[in-house]
Amino acid sequence: MEKYIKTFIVRDCDTAKIMGSGDLEVLATPAMVAMIENTAKEAISSDLTEKESSVGSFIETKHLKPSKVGAEITVQVIIDSREEKKVNFSFEVFDGNDLIGNGNHQRVVILTELLNRMNNLT
Repeated sequence: MEKYIKTFIVRDCDTAKIMGSGDLEVLATPAMVAMIENTAKEAISSDLTEKESSVGSFIETKHLKPSKVGAEITVQVIIDSREEKKVNFSFEVFDGNDLIGNGNHQRVVILTELLNRMNNLT
């Protein structure tokens, strides 16, 4: 299994209060999801050609505990399987030694030229 680890610091803009997903100044679930997707994206970026990119297509997560502004968040993604253009990950998210999130994520490898053509249609 391939494992990739990345750390983040919870900023004011990452809080539930600022993002509008809650009323507290703690790590918002949408911000945690963005950290997970970013880590997974970077985990496979070196496997892609310059004409490819990846997009998130599925995420299932549990956000187990709050984290305050300034906390160091560690995201660990494991590549569980690859099937054609899909890459499946499991992940765990930590605040220090505390597990604060876990779940599964899938990314799809796309051709950036195709995406650029689609964007030009609008």
